[in-house]
Amino acid sequence: MQKDKRANRPCKAGITVTFDKIQAMIMSTGKNPEQNVLGFASVVTIAALILCNTVAFSQDVPENGVSAADSMTNMPFILLQIQADVQGSLNDLEAGVADAAQNLSITGLEGSDARGILQRLLETDSNLAEAVTFSNEGKIIIAECRGCEGGEGADISSQEHIAHVLKTKTPTLSKQFLLVEGYNGTALAYPIFSPQGEFLGGISAIIEPDKLLNAVVAPQLHFNLSNRSNITDYSFWLMHLDGLIAYDRDSSQIGKNLFEDPLYKPYPSLLALGKMMTKARSGHGYYSFQVTEGNRKQVTKESYWTTAELYGREWRLVVTKIMQ
Repeated sequence: MQKDKRANRPCKAGITVTFDKIQAMIMSTGKNPEQNVLGFASVVTIAALILCNTVAFSQDVPENGVSAADSMTNMPFILLQIQADVQGSLNDLEAGVADAAQNLSITGLEGSDARGILQRLLETDSNLAEAVTFSNEGKIIIAECRGCEGGEGADISSQEHIAHVLKTKTPTLSKQFLLVEGYNGTALAYPIFSPQGEFLGGISAIIEPDKLLNAVVAPQLHFNLSNRSNITDYSFWLMHLDGLIAYDRDSSQIGKNLFEDPLYKPYPSLLALGKMMTKARSGHGYYSFQVTEGNRKQVTKESYWTTAELYGREWRLVVTKIMQ
């Protein structure tokens, strides 16, 4: 891999910055004591380091000038805190499902012991809504679900994440999709092998991204979850690499595709920024858009974005601020 020429560039304060080390710290964040925990002080340090360097990918400053001076300190700081919490939550979810898979390897995929493992997994992490074991043919064996029917016996082999595990025998994080229960979910699927190495099937756990991100983003942006309003001009959205808006403070935009939905077509600077985001893991840019779908006043927004990732599935995390 070619070495990033920005790495080890000293900033004005005399600090040497290594971008891959910063990314490694954030990507290894977890809440469990045995994991490499990225604490509040570390986030502050990383934010300071980022501010000493050129952002990975940036648009030109718009003609009407730069945003308020505090955006250069507050926005990257807020974004890095959100990234650390989101990545930590994903890492914790992965660790929990992997541990359940290891235990199921011993108990097998059916019976009371297996059901107890799924129940404890749901009890351990409130971001999980459902957990199932499935056979090496892709049929649900046992299902545990919060307030819904689990569909035991159903053939789910055609679902993308299940097909991935059956074919490759490796873990995966799915795209976001609409569940039959009526909410958006993301599946974390993990293969299970017997102690003798025989492939038995797997475990699939459904994450509620809205719930996970509300818990992380709302405290940082100080908005009210009941009406999504807040007292600042900061906002946040999350995009998948195919353009799916998986989360937005304006909940009416969740589930829309940036590159396909008519809502976004009148805003070429937003579409251009979205294309940049698909190519770069982090960056800085500007775009014009309405305040929210309920407030169609057009404004210019400054944005910083970065990435959370699990099993190669990248989530672009975007903090924005209306320019004054």
